[in-house]
Amino acid sequence: MQHSAHIAPGRAGLFDLVRSLPDTLRYEHQLVLAEGDHVMLYGRFSGQGSPAASVAADVVRIENGKLAEHWDVLQDEATHAESASGLPMFGDHFPPDR
Repeated sequence: MQHSAHIAPGRAGLFDLVRSLPDTLRYEHQLVLAEGDHVMLYGRFSGQGSPAASVAADVVRIENGKLAEHWDVLQDEATHAESASGLPMFGDHFPPDR
């Protein structure tokens, strides 16, 4: 079951998304949390063709060893100039200014 605004329902939606991704796409994980049958992955997607990388929190529910549900929150990674907190969203340094 897909709860993402970016992915069509079902297995076909997930596979269609993966097939549409550019070869330059890169994913870096920073944090993985799990409780019961839910797992949250916090990471950064870059190389997708936009000026800013996307920082993502993906939550999945596993049932009988298979992906059963997926939610995500995506946000453009802020530069130092865009950060009200003065702290990077991912890792320990800011991306270059766009």
